[in-house]
Amino acid sequence: MGKLIWHQWGRLLAITSGVSSFWAFLFRKFFWDMIGGTLGPAGLIPEKNTQPLVNLVVNIPLLQIFTLLLSIFTLVLELPLPFVVGTAVHRSIILRVVLYFITGFIGVMVYQTVDCAIYYVITSGVYAVAMSKGEMMTISLNGPAGDV
Repeated sequence: MGKLIWHQWGRLLAITSGVSSFWAFLFRKFFWDMIGGTLGPAGLIPEKNTQPLVNLVVNIPLLQIFTLLLSIFTLVLELPLPFVVGTAVHRSIILRVVLYFITGFIGVMVYQTVDCAIYYVITSGVYAVAMSKGEMMTISLNGPAGDV
């Protein structure tokens, strides 16, 4: 059997998370509405104290916009165009650890991206393990990301 290359596994997790988080734009729902909410004829009705977060998620999709931009940046990092390949931003594992952790933190506030947020946090941990093992990201235009 072969040796697990951690940053390649992290790359696959990040691509999956980045693509699946686009659902948040199609179906907007505030995730934490069950705290103090009451059951009404149209489903769960959030309390008045959560109204600012409901506005950020449902009425003005600000968190979805942040999640969308971070997901696009994820796809730019993991499925790079030729002008991105080999740049310092593209080779940086520490940038990916921090970026994916922040993206996971933002994604947990939107109901549709909770799974993606969990995968982003796992991806952040996978890249941290890759960094601790000393893996280097060498990218070629002809093949997948990386040799160890």
